[in-house]
Amino acid sequence: MAVFTSVSEQDLQPVLAHFALGDVTRLSAISEGIENTNYFLDTQVSGHHEQNWVLTLFENLDEAELPYFCALTQHLAGAGFKVPAPLQDAQGESLFRLQNRWAVLVPRLRGRAKKAPEIEDCASVGRWLGRMHQSVATFQGQRRLVRDRAWLEGHHARLSSRLSEAERQDLAGYVKRYGDYEKLLQACPQGTVHGDLFRDNVLFEGRDIAGVIDFYHACSATLLFDLAVVANDWTVTDEGKHKADHLAALVEGYQRERPWVEAEHGAWAYCLEVAALRFWVSRLATLHEPGYQQNTVAGVAVKDPEEMRRILHGVVSASAPVPER
Repeated sequence: MAVFTSVSEQDLQPVLAHFALGDVTRLSAISEGIENTNYFLDTQVSGHHEQNWVLTLFENLDEAELPYFCALTQHLAGAGFKVPAPLQDAQGESLFRLQNRWAVLVPRLRGRAKKAPEIEDCASVGRWLGRMHQSVATFQGQRRLVRDRAWLEGHHARLSSRLSEAERQDLAGYVKRYGDYEKLLQACPQGTVHGDLFRDNVLFEGRDIAGVIDFYHACSATLLFDLAVVANDWTVTDEGKHKADHLAALVEGYQRERPWVEAEHGAWAYCLEVAALRFWVSRLATLHEPGYQQNTVAGVAVKDPEEMRRILHGVVSASAPVPER
């Protein structure tokens, strides 16, 4: 992800000693994305094979929430999912302090993200997500949904003076619509969601998913919101329209592992809408509101809000009228 905090090999010496990792053989910044600071870290104990890690320093997450993310990935890893479960020390602790930040070390997963997923890839990620939602039914951790109606309304108030007239009208209308269909989402099955399953967070080796990363948007929410995030990134054209064959493969793959209940069929269009709305507002906030993301030392920290706005327009134009509250 984008680099906000610089780390040197010397800074890492106490960490390496604590986890008995030997010496650094490689340390390089990962200058992509919009959250946290990440480095590739390779270490080696004399006489043993090199080990490959990702070092993450948390830049904007509440300290009290960090054990949740550790527990979630450890739960999934224990169920056989290839996810970055943090390294634990002799006392079973994963979190440590580095450069005045909380940090973790996670194993580096193999594979590469696909920029242009094919139909079979959409089916694969649908199946993966359906299996994940079934697995986390037994996960005991809880984290509230951050991007709820209050979050949307708060950003709407702060952003209004910074937007064009067309953007202001769109934002006001879409936030109002959310209030109208919110109960439909709440009537659907709820559970732990990944929350950020964009293409760059899924690693493939050939046709197989080799790993899924970046669980730091995970929370308790409407399960189909998770699938909608995928749909709005994996199955859309440059104009923001869903490709019917890719979308069908995604949904069918998911339903093979976790069939929808009746309420989900009626709420699906609104899940697509709220997924686009939340990420549009998030990108607008990153672009216009002051915050830690303006302080990168490397990497591109801002994604284009207009991309998500186009998707939002397309979803709303294809959906049914919003029900009366």
